[in-house]
Amino acid sequence: MTGLVAALLAAAVYSVGLAVEQRALHRAPSISVRRPLHLARTLLGDPRWVGGCLLAALGSLGLVVALGLAPVSVVQPAFAGGIALMLLLTALVLGDPISRGEKAALALMPVALLLLSLSLGNGGSTGTTPDMPFLLAVSVGTVAACVAAVAFASGGGRSVSAAAMGAAAGLAQGVAGLQGKALGGLLADEGLPGALLPALASPFPYLYALGWAVGIVLFQASLQRARASITAPVANVTGNVFMVVLGTLIFSESLPEDPLMLALRAAGFLLTLVVVVLVRGNAAQAEADTSRIREAAPPR
Repeated sequence: MTGLVAALLAAAVYSVGLAVEQRALHRAPSISVRRPLHLARTLLGDPRWVGGCLLAALGSLGLVVALGLAPVSVVQPAFAGGIALMLLLTALVLGDPISRGEKAALALMPVALLLLSLSLGNGGSTGTTPDMPFLLAVSVGTVAACVAAVAFASGGGRSVSAAAMGAAAGLAQGVAGLQGKALGGLLADEGLPGALLPALASPFPYLYALGWAVGIVLFQASLQRARASITAPVANVTGNVFMVVLGTLIFSESLPEDPLMLALRAAGFLLTLVVVVLVRGNAAQAEADTSRIREAAPPR
């Protein structure tokens, strides 16, 4: 229960940081993953963006703590669902247009969370030690595939949709989440003083930085092209499914033995995929809306 509460609080802090980042991006020059130095100068030279990024990083650290306290199949969906609900609330408060499809997609997230929670039955094991070869192969392979896919898709001047960039960012963030789960396991087993040296001697913090860096570049590029209520659910749901499925295998966390409980968990995962489909259908209109907002915003 402590891990679940920590995940929801982390999601709230992360969502506030995300909203600050997007407001800064609306007034920033156009950025592209094909111009990494210009992208870095644009983002790091904007104090509002840096402040939002620090809040998002604080939320990510809260997720690391939560992952050491509860199974990934509880923490990760709670974190993703909390972000989706916070973004919908933020959009409504700020008066951003929200389509019926987006409302339906975000409304399905609590249902998916409920099904996943019910599937836990009497609880479930919390894995703290990963299968190291499996973790390394998945992490390096996924990050390399994301970078290669975006580079190939954007070659020849072709434009990559914000939703596709969000999905790639979600996979890269899922890689960072797996390392966070491993770091959270060390923290839960050894405590903060005892976990410091083993963590620095492991590949976890360095792979976390790699996945985080690739994910944030792709996500910021997608965030400038479409509002957060489009890109964030795509990124979070994709990363959520990736991390829950592979995290359960890599950390040997048990699945429900009862057929009913297993069916509930499967239904929860299927609902998250439905969310991606519903959100993706509104991506083109969202990119057009965001372009108009950027054109109307005064330059920084």
